Amino acid sequence: MSFYSPQPSGISSEQVVLKAYNAVNIEVSYRDTSGSNSSTHTLTADTLKLDLTKGFDEQILAGSARFKVGSDTFLDRSGLLYRNVNPANNSGTQSGVIQYGTGIVEIDSWTPGVDNIIELQSLTTTTDLPPANKISFRTPVTPLRPQSMTIVVGTLDYGQLTLTADENGIIKTDHAHGQVNWINGFAQIYFYIKTKITEANREEIEAYDWYDPLLEYDEGGDTYINIPVWVDASTVRYNAIAYTYLPIDSELLGLSATRLPIDGRVPIFRVGDIGIVSASKSQELPSAIAGTTYDLDDQRISWCELEDADGVKVNFDLYEVDYDYGKVTLGGDFVLGSLVEPLIVKYRYQDMGLIRDVQISGQLTFTKPLTHNYDTDNTIVGSALVINDMQSRYTRKFVQQAWNNVWNDEPTGSAISANYNDSIYPIEVTNKGAIQERWAIVFTGAESFYCVGETTGRLSLNGSTTVDYAPLNPVTNKPYFVIKKEGWGVGWANGNTLRFNTIAAMHPVWIIRTVQQSEPTAISDSFQIMLRGDIDRVV
Repeated sequence: MSFYSPQPSGISSEQVVLKAYNAVNIEVSYRDTSGSNSSTHTLTADTLKLDLTKGFDEQILAGSARFKVGSDTFLDRSGLLYRNVNPANNSGTQSGVIQYGTGIVEIDSWTPGVDNIIELQSLTTTTDLPPANKISFRTPVTPLRPQSMTIVVGTLDYGQLTLTADENGIIKTDHAHGQVNWINGFAQIYFYIKTKITEANREEIEAYDWYDPLLEYDEGGDTYINIPVWVDASTVRYNAIAYTYLPIDSELLGLSATRLPIDGRVPIFRVGDIGIVSASKSQELPSAIAGTTYDLDDQRISWCELEDADGVKVNFDLYEVDYDYGKVTLGGDFVLGSLVEPLIVKYRYQDMGLIRDVQISGQLTFTKPLTHNYDTDNTIVGSALVINDMQSRYTRKFVQQAWNNVWNDEPTGSAISANYNDSIYPIEVTNKGAIQERWAIVFTGAESFYCVGETTGRLSLNGSTTVDYAPLNPVTNKPYFVIKKEGWGVGWANGNTLRFNTIAAMHPVWIIRTVQQSEPTAISDSFQIMLRGDIDRVV
């Protein structure tokens, strides 16, 4: 229920001639006690409405209204009314709103049981301040922290609006629609009410002085128009949190920071680059029976490994994975041993494609559709470091008279007649076995020799020119290289050396992991590096 201050509907004058009433009988009705035939009704109001500009049509200046209702004093602050403000700390009780355009104030909190006398103490109006329904501004400090901006604005008809932007910078309410760019701090807001035009309200809408038929638009078979919400631009204020960055110390970082951005953030998505959408999942196996094949929930997976309930990885030799059809088969000799059931399959499926468009909101568009179903909880999107083709090989083969423990890529000392014929019998290397290394084959006799590497040192396996020499890489259980026995010539003597280098199927990558300053939330942490390769399949 609301109470309104009384308003006169009109004033009229009338002259009446009073004279003695000439009648025989006069009937009079009266009561002899004041309490008889009387009643009292108590009404409870939740809002008091007053018109501060009754009788004139002018806009109220923000912050100029001050009035009393009974014993309470009300002040205007950007469209909100505060009651009984304490001058010592400038705090009061929020008690209502004021409409700058109409002068109507709505009070929802007051001191009860007092008189209803209204006293206007201060009010300033103007006719020279045109209202607006759009505001744009830029913050002096950037970038802004997402979801940190709050905008307050006073309207002429709806009181004060308090607006907040979501993580994407979008502002969307019944009265305000806009966006904030967290990177450059630019905000743009339109104030309007989306209204459906009907036969009942068309005449009223067309009567507005701002109306233009071009403002109407169709949506879903209905006609709409955006009715402006007028705001007082002088009442706009905002609060936001911005980032500031300290300069990076090159000595502390370990590399030159000249080309690094001031905020340390390097863009990882660009148009034309390769992006990878990846989903990681886990699935418990219902049993652990040797020779059994288990179907996974997804097909065309790209990575898979098996763990027990305690996180201990199962040896890869004990199971096989069908990546195309998403199946895991336990080997025929599989036994649990010390493993704890249930066994858990951790797998990943991916889509890779060229990036066609990158939006500031973080939306990526690929040149082809995704081929898997992805959900928000298990999916990440990353960029790819393109390495191109990688293939192991050997280079810099030469012979020298004696081994001097100097790792040069050119021979030293006098020339010798003995050599290895790699034009017919090249040194064999594989991607799985070869490493980045300089090798020296040092002869200890006419047929015997040993092998030493620059970083691996002397290998335990000695060789002979009468058999193939294939020292094993203990990490992959494949040979570092294979020297064919047919390639050895004659004339080798003690101290003669065959030198060559092997180039691994690897690519040098620097990995820098950055942790922002904060209190630790976990004792330990880890990450995983995944190499994705394409192969030629033989049909």
